[in-house]
Amino acid sequence: MEKLSVYQMLLNSRKNNRLCFPLLDPVNFFDAAKTEKRLSEVDKSLVDAFLVGGSTLIAQEDLDRTIDCIKKKTRLPVIIFPNNINAVSKKADAILYMMLMNSDVTYYIIDAQVLASPLIERYKLETIPTGYIVTNSDSAVSHIGHVRPIPSIPELISLYVLAAKHFGLKVVYLEGGSGTSTPISNETISLSKKLFNGLLLVGGGITDAERAVKIARAGADGIVIGNLLEKEKGGNEFNKICKEVKKVP
Repeated sequence: MEKLSVYQMLLNSRKNNRLCFPLLDPVNFFDAAKTEKRLSEVDKSLVDAFLVGGSTLIAQEDLDRTIDCIKKKTRLPVIIFPNNINAVSKKADAILYMMLMNSDVTYYIIDAQVLASPLIERYKLETIPTGYIVTNSDSAVSHIGHVRPIPSIPELISLYVLAAKHFGLKVVYLEGGSGTSTPISNETISLSKKLFNGLLLVGGGITDAERAVKIARAGADGIVIGNLLEKEKGGNEFNKICKEVKKVP
């Protein structure tokens, strides 16, 4: 029997529940003991896959070490959330083959993807074509990725989502920016889901269950939580949020 792809596993999981993804940035999880402690706090039954990556420069050994730590604790898929061509590891199960759709420079739209493609092919990594849309300018990814901020107009943001659909992308990730105080609006999420038939993920600024449930009810197929996990007892807070998200039909 042919092994299911990571993407197909996510689609199958989505038939039953909303998806929850912890995002671990190797820059902030440089200490193996800290990483293992946070992972031990996380209820793996609430996780659909682990994302590994971040906005700033990641050393190859830090990326590999973080993936190894995850794989010691769970058999769940590990998906790379790449920030550049150095964020490719043969230890991962898949990579979000991602274009930063509203970047002002071609590097983050196509150049980095071209440069990374031989290594991805060599490692036989599963690629999940992904449109990454960052709406705000007050975040690290906005600065590094030369993001053109998008006004909080759902109809305007949804044009990027529609373009992702016509490109044939499998995932759209909407983000206000890591740690942002102005997350994606529910209206934007709702309209985006109506236009896109792949997986719609939302992240940035999700720190409590109330906000996460509203995002899920608005139409998000899954949520991504990163910064919260870096805090003391962050794994426990992640569990509380995901338990509520999983209850949304």
